[in-house]
Amino acid sequence: MFNLIKMDMHRLFRSTSTWITLLLVVILAVFSVVMTNVDIKMAEDDPSSLITETTEEPQPGIYVEANPEWVKGNIEIGDIISTEMRSGLLAILSAVFAAIFANAEQKNGYIKNIAGQFPRRGSLIISKFVAIAIQIFLMMILFTVVTVITCFILWGDRFYLDSFTPILKFLGTQYLLHLGFAALIMFFSILTRSTAFSMTAGILVCAGFAVPIYSIINKLVTDIKPNLNFNIGDYMIDRNISQISLAATSDIMIRGIFVGIIFAAVSVLLAMFTIQKRDVR
Repeated sequence: MFNLIKMDMHRLFRSTSTWITLLLVVILAVFSVVMTNVDIKMAEDDPSSLITETTEEPQPGIYVEANPEWVKGNIEIGDIISTEMRSGLLAILSAVFAAIFANAEQKNGYIKNIAGQFPRRGSLIISKFVAIAIQIFLMMILFTVVTVITCFILWGDRFYLDSFTPILKFLGTQYLLHLGFAALIMFFSILTRSTAFSMTAGILVCAGFAVPIYSIINKLVTDIKPNLNFNIGDYMIDRNISQISLAATSDIMIRGIFVGIIFAAVSVLLAMFTIQKRDVR
C-alpha cells in the first residue's frame, strides 16, 4: 500500500493536470474577488444592485454575492473567504481534477501493468483517494491565500481579521465537503471509465441542475408523509457547500462534516468494489 501511495504521489506532482488545476485555482480566486469588488463599486452608485434581504435557503448554481455592508463598511477576512468558497468555483475545479486524475492511468496502460501485482485491487482506489485528498487540500489552501492577498491589494485597510478560529472550522468543514464531492466524481470515473461524463456531471451538479431532482424527491416524500419536514438537499454535497458559511450554526456545521465524510467513505467503498469485480483493460 505504501508503495502504491508513493507511486500515486509521484504521478500527482509530475502530472500536468495537477499544475494546470492549481493555476486555475489562482485565476478563479483572483477573478471571484475582482467580480465581488465590481459588485461593490456598482452598489456605490446604485445600492439596489445588491440583494439586501438574506435567506437561509442557498441559491442554486454558481454565483458570488457581495454583502451590502461591504459597500460602506469594512470587510472581514472570514466573511469574504466564506463568500468566495461557497460560490461553487472551487467545487468545480475539484470535480474536474478528480475526473482527470482518476482516469489518467487508463490511457497510458499504467493500471493494466500493475493490477496483476495486487490481488486486492481496491488498494489502488485508496492510494488514488489519498493523492486526490492532498490535491484538494493544496487547492483549498491556495484558493484561500490568493483570495486574502487579492483582497488586501484591492481594499487595504478596510480588510481586517476578526477571529481565526471560525475560519479554521469553516475551512475544515468545507474541505471535507469538497473531498467528499471529489471522491464521488472519482467513483463516477471508475464506474463509467469516462472522464468527460464524470467531469460534466460534477459541473452540472455545481451549476444547480440537481435541484429539480431534489424537489421531485421532496414532493414524493411529502406525499407519503405530509407532516414530515424533509429536504433531501440538506444531505447533499452541493447544497452543504453553498449553505455552510462562517456564521452557520453548530448543527449545520456538524451535518456538513458528516455529509462530507459519508460521501467520501461510500464513494471510496463503491469504487473499490467496482474495480475489484471488473476486468482490468
